[in-house]
Amino acid sequence: MSSNLISISHKIELVPNNKAKTYFKKAFGCARVAYNWGLVRWKQLYESGQSPNPYTLKKEFNSIKDDKFPFVKDVTKYAVQQPFINLGKAFDRFFANVNKGKGKKSGYPKFKKKKEGHGSFYIGGDQVAIKDNKYLKIPNLGLVKMRERLRFNGKICSVTISQKANKFYASFSMQITKEEYLRTHPSIIKKDTTSDRKIVGADIGIKSYLILSNGLAIQSPKPLKRLSRVLIKKGRQLDRKQHAKTKQERLMGVKSSNNFKKASVKLAKVHSKIANIRQDYTQKLTTVLIDTFDIFGLETLNVKGMMRNHKLSKAIADVSFYEVVRELEYKASYNDKEIVRVSTFYPSSKTCSVCGNVKKELKISERIYKCKACGAIIDRDYNASLNLFSLAIQKSKLLKKDKKLMKDKSAKSKKKIGIVHPESTPADLTALLSRLETNKIATSKVETGIQQETRV
Repeated sequence: MSSNLISISHKIELVPNNKAKTYFKKAFGCARVAYNWGLVRWKQLYESGQSPNPYTLKKEFNSIKDDKFPFVKDVTKYAVQQPFINLGKAFDRFFANVNKGKGKKSGYPKFKKKKEGHGSFYIGGDQVAIKDNKYLKIPNLGLVKMRERLRFNGKICSVTISQKANKFYASFSMQITKEEYLRTHPSIIKKDTTSDRKIVGADIGIKSYLILSNGLAIQSPKPLKRLSRVLIKKGRQLDRKQHAKTKQERLMGVKSSNNFKKASVKLAKVHSKIANIRQDYTQKLTTVLIDTFDIFGLETLNVKGMMRNHKLSKAIADVSFYEVVRELEYKASYNDKEIVRVSTFYPSSKTCSVCGNVKKELKISERIYKCKACGAIIDRDYNASLNLFSLAIQKSKLLKKDKKLMKDKSAKSKKKIGIVHPESTPADLTALLSRLETNKIATSKVETGIQQETRV
């Protein structure tokens, strides 16, 4: 891919009629059948001593589909081709986990189940087209109305049709030029030199979602916590409806009632609302941060390991640690910004940002950092953000391009990491607060800043 081209996705809600809904659900089923058939066949070939791969499985499926699966002709050919590629990627991840010593059962591909209100299928870019900026042309179906027009001018590589609860979506994977990206993202601040680059350290936490090195604490909406009572209520209502509750009942042919299907859609709506609130929040927050700063100091968190703590797993899932870092990384790459990732084992919270002394132990319950070496008293998360800020200065590739600027920035931190502190002007802080307030993102100031105890 050319360096001037950018891969970008655009998800648009569809407004299908009954004919289109029937087509979508049939395509979901065909994709599920192809994937499950491929998984069974993969096991058979592997147990017989052969080396299966997705391309031979796809070729074999195409040779028998006319006789055994004639219904797949009613939908796009990609609906039963892409599942084999996805299956191959699933096995690649599984074998990668085995090689890392995570066990033979770690991440083994599972059969796809039929779920009411869920499903997806893939369409290649050569089979779709946009008509009159408001209709999506789908093979073997025709035109389906879109809720909004496609914002970007570029090449459509593929489209994935999916369903969440009672809504259908088309996710466009596109290639656009750098100029088209800047045209559609006019808020991105353009800088001509590196001398005015803004640096920030950001510590991710549960109490406050992000603590920035300028002393600003950004709060998370925590939609799962807010809607947990509704989620429990809808789950109980669903469980009371007639359905097969055990594997034996499914084998006996116990069918789900229509009321069960309706209740499952209602539960899916709540899950969808939680996911949408979280996604809207992270997208808006990361866009504001990318617009404001140029270099970010971030910790590399072991999210999977943190999720094993049953006391914190729900809170960690609610604030989506991984997603905010992922969005910052891809937006930074598109806008010539830099993410400096610090090692997972770097003691950002245990290191004093004033003198550089490292504590041996620091309990999670200790929210205030007290340094025994210099007497500094500082908020634990704010202390970590200052250390990340200092490391971002030292490790930044963008700053190293300007040797004079790098010399000025790191002159004070040659001996101790924590000496350099951010210089944030009131105008910069006011502009950032204004952007966050416009997007309805709650903020607060760090209560305990740096305090120095007098040594006698």
